[in-house]
Amino acid sequence: MNTETLVEPELVIDRRLHLFSLYVDFPAAVRARWATRKISRLAKEQWRTSEEMWNLDSLTTSEPIRRMITRDVADADVLIIAMSSLDWRELELVQWLDSLTAGKADRPGPRLFIGLLGDGRGQAVELDWTVKQFLRCARQMDRNFIWRWMDRDAMADVDYWLTDSVEALLTRKQPKRNVIFLPEAAIGIA
Repeated sequence: MNTETLVEPELVIDRRLHLFSLYVDFPAAVRARWATRKISRLAKEQWRTSEEMWNLDSLTTSEPIRRMITRDVADADVLIIAMSSLDWRELELVQWLDSLTAGKADRPGPRLFIGLLGDGRGQAVELDWTVKQFLRCARQMDRNFIWRWMDRDAMADVDYWLTDSVEALLTRKQPKRNVIFLPEAAIGIA
C-alpha cells in the first residue's frame, strides 16, 4: 500500500525585527525615537524588536565605529534616517548610504527605509534632491522607501503612512509554511 503521511517541517521562526535609526540633529533624534517606538508597538505582539540609534557624526568618529554601524544597518529590517534641516545637501550621508548597497545580499527579504525629513519651518530647499537620493539608495539596497515631511502634526497623524507600511513589511516577513508529503516507507512506517 502506498499511502502518504503529512509531515509539517519543524519551523524555527526568527521573530526579531531590528530597527536602526540615524539622526542628524536633536529634533531629528526625537522624531526617530518616536518612529521606532511606534513601529515597536505595531510589532509587539508577534515580533521581538531591537532598537539601535546613532548620530550621523558617529560615522566620522573612527573607522571601526563606522564599520560597525554599516554592518548593523545592513542587518536592519528597518532603517530610519531623520534630519530636521534640509537647507543643504548631506552629501556624506548619501555617499555612506551608497556604500551600503554591498551589504544588501547579506540580508535577503523585505526591508524598509524611512526618511523623516524637515521640521515644519517652511519649505526645504533641498527636499526634492534628498528624497530622490534616498529613493535611489533604497532601490540599490533593495528596500521599500517611504518618507514624511515632519511638520509639527506628523507624529500625531500616522495611520495612513507609517502604520500601513510597517504592517505590510511584517506581513511580507511572515514565514511561508511548507507542508511535505512523504511516503510512509520513507519515514519508517510499514
